[in-house]
Amino acid sequence: MRHQCSFGTALAAIFACGQLALAQPSAIPTNQTSTTGMVGFTTNQTARLNVLNLNPVTTTSATPTPPNCIVELRFFDAQNNMVNQSVVPNFAPGTATFLDLERATVTSQTSPRAEIRGVVVVNPAPTPVESPALTGFCSVMVTLEIIDATGSTVALTSETRMVGGPLVMPLARVVR
Repeated sequence: MRHQCSFGTALAAIFACGQLALAQPSAIPTNQTSTTGMVGFTTNQTARLNVLNLNPVTTTSATPTPPNCIVELRFFDAQNNMVNQSVVPNFAPGTATFLDLERATVTSQTSPRAEIRGVVVVNPAPTPVESPALTGFCSVMVTLEIIDATGSTVALTSETRMVGGPLVMPLARVVR
């Protein structure tokens, strides 16, 4: 009987911790950073970094719409210098935003062709002068496109990688 109580208590603790872990993404916003690969563009072209908030928009009170989040869009050149950035402080579920970068503004590369990459930071850490705002967890989809002078898309990528993801430790095996 003693083993059953211990097992039952352990099982209850596991379920309680599991429910707490599942509840945390909406209660505690996480900072996540994703980057595209390097993309080249040239004279008379513009790079556009697009971000879509994938959180659902609901209209029923039974499943309320998740809170808004903050997204920061950045462009970096081949030497990892930030060349443009924008912060969207109130990024609502189901909406999209973008940041444009014209080739002429990348002055660190003198050849007509420049290599850049896009970076999106969800819920960036507040700066010392800001007060941390309450934000929600935000799932995003990122695309990077190159647009020519006529406004036509000549290249598009949706391939991104997470930067500095969380450290995952394997569970220890208890041997008795």
